[in-house]
Amino acid sequence: MLKPTHIRLLFLGFLSLSASSSFALVPEWNVYRDVFLDGGCPRIIKELGSIKVTSPGPHGDFWSKSMLLVGKCLLKEQQPVKAKKFFLLSSKGAYPDAALYHLTQANLEAGEKSKALEYIAQLLKQPKHKFYLARVHTLLRENFKSEDEKEMLFRFLSKQRENPKLLLKDAVLHQIFMTQSDKMHQPVAKELRLLGWMYPEDVESAKMAHKAIWPTDFQDLSHDQIKLRVRNLQKLNLHQYLGNHLLILAEGRDAKLRRWLGNAWIKSHFKTKHYKNLSSSIENGELGKKWGISNKNLLYWNALIKIKRWKLQEAVGHIESLKKIDPKNSRLPFLYFSLAKNYKTRRRPKDAHQWLSRLIHEFPKHHQTMKAHWEQAWKHYTRNQHHSSLKHLDAGLSLTSKHSKIRPQFIYWKAKIHALLKHEKESDKLYGELLSKYANTYYGLRGLLEQEEPEGESGTMKILAKKDQHRPGQELSSEEEIFLNRWEFLFDIFDTEQAEAEILNALKNDHSRSFSRKICELLNHYEAFHTLQKVIANHYIFVLYDQKIGEDPLWEFAFPRPYWAHVREVASKAGIDPYFALAIMREESHFNPNAISRSEAMGLMQLMPATAKEQAGRHKIQIRDLEEIFDPFLNTLLGTHYLGKIASRFNDELVYTAGGYNAGPTNMKRWLKTYNGASPEEFVEHIPFQETREYVKRVYRSYQIYLQIYSS
Repeated sequence: MLKPTHIRLLFLGFLSLSASSSFALVPEWNVYRDVFLDGGCPRIIKELGSIKVTSPGPHGDFWSKSMLLVGKCLLKEQQPVKAKKFFLLSSKGAYPDAALYHLTQANLEAGEKSKALEYIAQLLKQPKHKFYLARVHTLLRENFKSEDEKEMLFRFLSKQRENPKLLLKDAVLHQIFMTQSDKMHQPVAKELRLLGWMYPEDVESAKMAHKAIWPTDFQDLSHDQIKLRVRNLQKLNLHQYLGNHLLILAEGRDAKLRRWLGNAWIKSHFKTKHYKNLSSSIENGELGKKWGISNKNLLYWNALIKIKRWKLQEAVGHIESLKKIDPKNSRLPFLYFSLAKNYKTRRRPKDAHQWLSRLIHEFPKHHQTMKAHWEQAWKHYTRNQHHSSLKHLDAGLSLTSKHSKIRPQFIYWKAKIHALLKHEKESDKLYGELLSKYANTYYGLRGLLEQEEPEGESGTMKILAKKDQHRPGQELSSEEEIFLNRWEFLFDIFDTEQAEAEILNALKNDHSRSFSRKICELLNHYEAFHTLQKVIANHYIFVLYDQKIGEDPLWEFAFPRPYWAHVREVASKAGIDPYFALAIMREESHFNPNAISRSEAMGLMQLMPATAKEQAGRHKIQIRDLEEIFDPFLNTLLGTHYLGKIASRFNDELVYTAGGYNAGPTNMKRWLKTYNGASPEEFVEHIPFQETREYVKRVYRSYQIYLQIYSS
């Protein structure tokens, strides 16, 4: 970043302003971005605010960005009336929607709420309006709270009848709209009345909307309307509420809808772990009578419940009954495998073997059978029964597809077993396949590190090296170039949220490979790393499996170094490799500083609040508000030091440290005791928690790739 003195020199040297419609010299916009990020708003207001040009002219983008940035700075300086002037000027530029949104903000802050609504109305007519909706909803909810303001908002919402869902799908706005319509005795069309009922945002809005629904509207609900509400409640994880609510929805409905609602009722009780009550309802016949659910479906759910409650013998009875009624039932393989895994956990290997064998015999081509072959192969491997293990690995491999995540696993362990059996030809061939097709998977990287370094480019390394770099192909269309220019503009004025939403939406449509590559370059340049990870995952995941790690920027896009100077500093103090910290960060949050998990882990390194406070105390940092944990610099400081603490406990072994970070050091210590003597690659396969097992593999892969990309 440029020093402040250098920035001032650039301002004075580059920018020459006049009353004419052109600039004598136009500086690089990055100068102004840096000043803005450094809190230099007074300087931006002074220098860019003195531009006397009142229309875009030949340097339109620079002029428009200048007007918008000055306006944003004036808002930061709490001068909304002055800010309006600059936003209004920028509305003459190429992207009036950006100006209209910020005009709305400025007018709200100036207290001119009626004018703000006028600008929102204009914004809703813009081609890109849908990408502003979430922020517009927030502005309206936060700025129209008094009775007079709510009445003003109601009159505005009443005029948006061409597409009422734009604003009235928001639960709070819908509630205001309906309350005001009652007060003003204004009739509301049924379609609008039901929007709040179909689109709740939490349990309170769900209850309130249902309480407010007209009896006649409730009676006349279509199947689709009822299903939409249920699906939205499921997305919100309101399964506790759904348990009782579904009973109300089912009253007076036809048999087909009752069955659908009945299955939703079962799933909600299953999600909330009300296994005992659910099992009782199935066994006393209540579910069959009330919901009309088939006996086959009830047998499936009861078997699954018994497995969850560890009543495995009872589960066997229900599975056998289901098989007797429908020998080819599509749910049987899942039940067989679940039962076998639970027997294994309960240390009943003979029973586990029986059900895995039945799965393999009765459903030889099913995807669950592939997993059964792996379980059997691993059991034989741990008993040194290598030939039996190979038999199952061969059978399982035949069921995998080219891009199956489990395929490299089968190939790796086949190669390893053949090496143990001194079958060098077979082993070399398998390692060659692994390194040519899946070189950059967890198993490919394991295989690569286990092979002796060959001289030159011979053997498997030759296969790996001959891969060309990924090439974009296809020229950009004129429309794609317009999109890219717009997004660069939005990033330059710090409308990051808007740019990212538009980018992800555009990639859902047909596009050239060059377009997705250019998008990656754009996101990387503006350090939008979380969205960049989404693009990589959706468009390049398989490309990266077998491409040589080299100079292609695609690798740096997939494995970036956000906050690198800070991460390097804090990792060094914590005694860990900064690339290991980045690998943890990448797999924990995908570089989303605002990430929060269901278990309430927070930020880039997904720290639990208690852990964050404990680590903060060690650094004599007081956390007054949990929101502070989302700060990227604080989060990485606390996260790397916690990671360093775990690493020192497990002698800096990557597998054990990563597993301890995910599942807790106590679990890791117990597993190490149980599987004492296993090599690191064997230990990974032994980890009982699937989530932790897969997490460790991802972290290992990320770390090894980081080292290869940046080793020079």
